[in-house]
Amino acid sequence: MEIDVQNVTHVYNAGTPFEHTALSNIELKIDSGTFAAMIGATGSGKSTLIQLISGLIVPTSGRIRVGDWEIGPETKDFSELRGRVGVVFQYPEHQLFEETVAKDIAFGPTNLGLSPSKVKERVRHAMEWVGLSEKLASRSPFHLSGGQMRRVAVAGVLAMEPDILVLDEPTAGLDPVGQRELLNRIRDLHQKRRITVILVSHSMEEAARYADQLFVLNRGKKVLEGSPASVFATGEQKLAQWGLEVPEAVQLATRLNERLNPPLANDVLTLEDLEKEIVARWKGDSC
Repeated sequence: MEIDVQNVTHVYNAGTPFEHTALSNIELKIDSGTFAAMIGATGSGKSTLIQLISGLIVPTSGRIRVGDWEIGPETKDFSELRGRVGVVFQYPEHQLFEETVAKDIAFGPTNLGLSPSKVKERVRHAMEWVGLSEKLASRSPFHLSGGQMRRVAVAGVLAMEPDILVLDEPTAGLDPVGQRELLNRIRDLHQKRRITVILVSHSMEEAARYADQLFVLNRGKKVLEGSPASVFATGEQKLAQWGLEVPEAVQLATRLNERLNPPLANDVLTLEDLEKEIVARWKGDSC
């Protein structure tokens, strides 16, 4: 499902002493099936933008087209849109409330009016997608580990089978293993079902590893967009002006390229990429 943001501005508390412009004249397009990432320092407008795309708030001016739906300042009915856009907020496990894992995951599909057999099927598939054992279905979600609770919350969104999945800092508070495992499963789901994914993250490593397209926001404006390789090729100094750092692997590759001739490939974004490049270079020099 394609997303087209057209000259969107959003002002909080307009006309009051607390008026604040969170977004100003934003234009961007996300093609259907893309894994996109919104990156930017705190206060850059990332969360406001995904709330607008999800239909949780309306723009002060401008329009947003999400598939066949259009959102403008006058839009009031979001019922159909919210069935197609699933949002995983930061610390989504705080929203768990049912007595069992299965019932919590089933809440959304049940409210869509699906039959009990269809709901059960959706729950089973969602648990598989996030790597939860069927043995946990009858357990209380509050008796699970933090990582498992996070996956239950994500499964509850996936059980709605949205066309667009929005993830707002989904790995916050998880250990490194849990972070990688959760996002690997989201990436696998994206590749299998070709759903559109929007990831909001402060981690440049996550953005580089998983996203096809990056949008850089700064103080409510879109300042850059492109592939991870092109965005991080902008350089450490420029990104630092927007409160961002380049991924560790890119930093290391840049330092190595000061000494190497020819330089390493310009699409080195992860430590795994860097390792492959170095091994390939070493083997080539040894022949």
